Amino acid sequence: MQLTISLDFSGDIIAVDVPESLSLDDFKAYLQAETGVSPDEQTLKLNGTPLKANKTLTELGIANNDLLVLSKARAVRTQLQPLQSQPAQAPAPSTNIPSSSQINERVEMIRQQILSDPQALENIRITQPSLYNAINNAENFRSLMIEQVREEQRDSSSSQTELLRLQQDPDNPENQARIMELIQQEAIEENMKLAWDISPESFTSVNMLHLKLKINGVEQIALVDTGAAMTIISPDIAAECGISRLIDKRFQGQAVGVGTQTIDGKIHSVPLEINGTGVELPCSFYVVDTSVGILFGLDMLRRHRCVVDLTRDVLIIGGQFEAKFLSESEIPRKTLGGNIFSREA
Repeated sequence: MQLTISLDFSGDIIAVDVPESLSLDDFKAYLQAETGVSPDEQTLKLNGTPLKANKTLTELGIANNDLLVLSKARAVRTQLQPLQSQPAQAPAPSTNIPSSSQINERVEMIRQQILSDPQALENIRITQPSLYNAINNAENFRSLMIEQVREEQRDSSSSQTELLRLQQDPDNPENQARIMELIQQEAIEENMKLAWDISPESFTSVNMLHLKLKINGVEQIALVDTGAAMTIISPDIAAECGISRLIDKRFQGQAVGVGTQTIDGKIHSVPLEINGTGVELPCSFYVVDTSVGILFGLDMLRRHRCVVDLTRDVLIIGGQFEAKFLSESEIPRKTLGGNIFSREA
């Protein structure tokens, strides 16, 4: 079971994962290794009630995700007496605090690194527009960076102050719930920082896979979606390509997925040519009024034995023909804007 231990003598909070069958004495021995407090000095409380009997954690009424408070027995006064007799000394000045010039140098180094890395520059543009707008102005960039660091420090200090206040009355159920919320939020922040360090590309938008094709001689852009069961076309594009007369109304119904859409009918077979292949493929469409326009779904991908090769950014058709996916600059803005996935993101 997973438990949270609040150390009332230091203000720290630790998370442990222990078996339910662990006895209280063994649990205290385990906590000694985690906290350095000997079992004789430990007092564990659950909802304000001290735990004394050497029973299993389950028998003591401890459940998964419970919060326990660990108190430490006061040290003998004679041990403290020599320390009290010594005159108070001012703390030595920290030698780790960087000077203003060092801070400026570090910020400028960060700015230059971002400017030299197109991927990092794109990340900043999407996640921190204010920094992106100031990237070419060293002074403005430095001011914004320093202000962001100060803001993070203020937030961290505020959270620590609130945590210490809540630990003054750890037996209060509302305080326990808030302590758990703060711990969870801290874990989320740490997880995001880790992701930013090891995979910053996960914070950028991803271009969907688009192909240029011809239907009845009319050029169109199609979104390739391996997660869509059906290949669809909007009524407007069907009319533009001159194939509306082929819509079979007997196949009207509802398309159920992320939401529900009305199927106006089905076009059973239309030859289409995917740009760059030089061959025509028979394709069936369900007619759905959607802003995507044309969606090349799993039914046609399977039918023509297609392989999505993201290494070379191509669609391999039938093991013989290849069609290059469009780059972002080749995709019309209205097509990007109409993508339901991009809009939700």
